[in-house]
Amino acid sequence: MENILDAIPVWIMLSIGFALLAVELITATFIVMFFGLAFILVGVIGFFVDWSSGEFQLLIAMLLGGVLTFALRGLVTKGLSKEDLPLETMQTGDTGQIEVHDGHLRVNYKGTTWAFKNMSDDEVRDGDEVIVTELKNNTAYITKA
Repeated sequence: MENILDAIPVWIMLSIGFALLAVELITATFIVMFFGLAFILVGVIGFFVDWSSGEFQLLIAMLLGGVLTFALRGLVTKGLSKEDLPLETMQTGDTGQIEVHDGHLRVNYKGTTWAFKNMSDDEVRDGDEVIVTELKNNTAYITKA
C-alpha cells in the first residue's frame, strides 16, 4: 500500500502541538488543549519510533486527542464556575427612567441604557421613573417607583 503522506518530522508535530496550545489560550474551551498535547506526545514519541507514514501519525494524534478530551475535560473544568457574573461595578437601588431607544423601551440608568425586566405587575411606559434593583447579564431588573 502506498502512503499519501511521508512520516511527519518531529519538529513539525511539536510545532503543531504548541500552536494548538497557543490557540487554547485564546479560546479557553479546554478541547484544543488536549489535541495540542496529543500532537506533542506523538512528536516526542517520534524521537524513539520510526513512523511508517504521516497518516498513521495524524490518526494516532487525533484518536489520542479525542480520548484525552473525553477522559480529562471534566476534571479540568470541574473548578470553573458556571454562574453568571454579576456586574459588581454598578451600584443598584437608584432610579432610572424608561425611554424609547431604537424603537424599544429601555431603562436609562447612570448614563447607560439597559434592556430591562419588570419585576412588578405595574406596566411601564416611556418617561416613567423606575428603581433598578439588580443588574445581571446586561439586563436591569426594575420595579416601578
